[in-house]
Amino acid sequence: MTLNIILLRKVHRWLGLFAGIQLLAWTVSGFYFSLIPIDEIRGSHLLVNEPISPLATEFQLISQSELTAQHPELNEATLDDFQFLVTNNVPVYLVKETRFDAQTGHKLDLITESEALQIVGARTGVKPVSVTFVEAVETGSEYRGGDLPAWKIEIAAENAAIYVSANSGEIRAVRTTSWRLFDFLWSLHIMDYEERDDFNHPLLIFMATLGVITVFSGLFLFFVTQRFRSRP
Repeated sequence: MTLNIILLRKVHRWLGLFAGIQLLAWTVSGFYFSLIPIDEIRGSHLLVNEPISPLATEFQLISQSELTAQHPELNEATLDDFQFLVTNNVPVYLVKETRFDAQTGHKLDLITESEALQIVGARTGVKPVSVTFVEAVETGSEYRGGDLPAWKIEIAAENAAIYVSANSGEIRAVRTTSWRLFDFLWSLHIMDYEERDDFNHPLLIFMATLGVITVFSGLFLFFVTQRFRSRP
């Protein structure tokens, strides 16, 4: 029995050394997630001017059927494909990432740089540091999964990058230093260091299982040791 306990202690020690690093990563990342408000992570506090979007009834709009009649390529579009937006006080139908003037039906070009700057300026009230047109992003990019193409507008506050969809003119993402740290810790938390969105992969399951074994082996050793100490 004593030999088995000695062996279990050695196994537990090595398990703790191997699993301890990941357990520490889970603890530190979890602490950060609970400490920083999610609105700060999302950069919502930088968008200080909440726009009052005009109602559709304030405009003389054409119907969706009229728009489809003007543009036969939209015949296969469903009602769910139509989205009504107001960009810089211009009513717009967004259909499958293509913009149309909701009053005339004319096809609109992508949001221009000046329009994107106007959108961000109206929401933040600050001047941009730089502007970049983004057509593609790499795996693990801070704008992964975002609507493309987009305008990336950087401002000095919190080293923030604001992404404006060139299709819709909507602000799709705000990336700050807090978000980037969150994203890094998230990759450590789920152990998906590239795409950062898979938390069912074998490595994570293995480390979680190893962590559980380490904890239970420690508890077993504690109670067994206590029992031996309590003997006369």
